[in-house]
Amino acid sequence: MLQKMVTFSSSDSMFNMKIGFSKDIHVTKAGVPLILCGVNIPSEFGLESHSDGDCATHAIVEAIFGALNIGDLGSHYPPSDPKYENVSSLIFLDDTRRILDEMKYEIGNIDLFISCEKPKLKKFIPEMKSLVASHLKISEEKISIKAGTNEGVDAVGRGEAIEAYCVCLIEKI
Repeated sequence: MLQKMVTFSSSDSMFNMKIGFSKDIHVTKAGVPLILCGVNIPSEFGLESHSDGDCATHAIVEAIFGALNIGDLGSHYPPSDPKYENVSSLIFLDDTRRILDEMKYEIGNIDLFISCEKPKLKKFIPEMKSLVASHLKISEEKISIKAGTNEGVDAVGRGEAIEAYCVCLIEKI
């Protein structure tokens, strides 16, 4: 079998790519809106949080922050700061876009997984992708959003929490 050897120089774009990963989880709470990726989803419960509890958006932002090596969500938007109380997490996406521009990075792709028992999220995913793409100023083709259950296992499986996992790829421009 003939193998081709591939070499890269420091000017190759491959060395200008970074990967970030994050997970966020919030406890469910009756009487508050359920917001995921900026979409208000009809539900008898929402997520407890200082901001709007949007664990999906939080995971996206923190994955990008991880790739940029600039700290976590709480260091940029401390829960002790009253100006972030009940605020839409979409402003975090707007800030993240600004930071990406300042640091001269572009998003290659975002892969988000939301884990919850209910409500079912499939019909809301197109709107979620649209909002995330709009706030990050990228095409929807760069965003994958999936949802699933925990099959009744742990706090998420019992409906006591919703969690989101995100991985993203960024590239220096």
